[in-house]
Amino acid sequence: SSAFSEYDVIKPKPSWAEQWPDVWVKATFDTIRDTLEKSKLKPSDIVGIALSGLYGGSGIPVDKDMEPIRPCLIWMDRRATDEVQWVKKNVDKDKIFEITGNYVDSYYGFTKMMWIKNNEPDNWKKISQFITPKDYVIYKLTGENITDFSSAGNVGGVFDIKKRTWSKEMCEILGLPISMLPQQIVKSADIVGKITQEASKLCGLLEGTPVIAGGIDAPVASLSAGVLEEKNHVAMAGTSMCWGVVHKGQHLSPKLVSFPYVAYDDEMIYTFGGAATAG
Repeated sequence: SSAFSEYDVIKPKPSWAEQWPDVWVKATFDTIRDTLEKSKLKPSDIVGIALSGLYGGSGIPVDKDMEPIRPCLIWMDRRATDEVQWVKKNVDKDKIFEITGNYVDSYYGFTKMMWIKNNEPDNWKKISQFITPKDYVIYKLTGENITDFSSAGNVGGVFDIKKRTWSKEMCEILGLPISMLPQQIVKSADIVGKITQEASKLCGLLEGTPVIAGGIDAPVASLSAGVLEEKNHVAMAGTSMCWGVVHKGQHLSPKLVSFPYVAYDDEMIYTFGGAATAG
């Protein structure tokens, strides 16, 4: 069985795109309830759930109490043009590519974080951490604050794609405190928490139901299509479109986007190119 819930994108200006995280949480809880009802399954039949989520953009800037400070600048937001130019002028292209497997574009989350720092100083002072979209929902389900390798890698310029962790060097160069990034990075298949009593009342799953980390939506969709081996590739279209290939590092390109794959994520990489819209 399946279910869906729609929500809008906030577009304050041309090329800007934002969303408050509460719409994701409500949609998740509602669709879990709807799916249970349609399938006629009992909550006790569910042995666990895993999540996939949109390409994270800036992530949700939250304060010390994990409350959102402003909407997330999602993947299709293109406002960070000045930040992109600054990186091109001030950061060695070979260095950023060698460390991260990526270059710079306003698509990447790190440029959107820089935009908030440069343009919203009052908000910046309040930020304790940036939480990726899927992982904000996981926090609301379990109370646990984690991210997975694919979601971390999708931030771009501050993630070391070889060491599978945040790059202290790149954070310092770009002026982004490493403390503002999720501190626990796990594999997509890891159980990261259990449904809390509060979440159980809202989504209909039993308290204690295991929650698995999951990952970014396109590689998770690729995994569901059977992509398990090196050089397998998948094209997909939806709100946007992309074509991605799985490999062990030999197909990295500064013209494409790369981050750890959601299976064999300690060695496999997902590299893709695409468009912001699919028509």
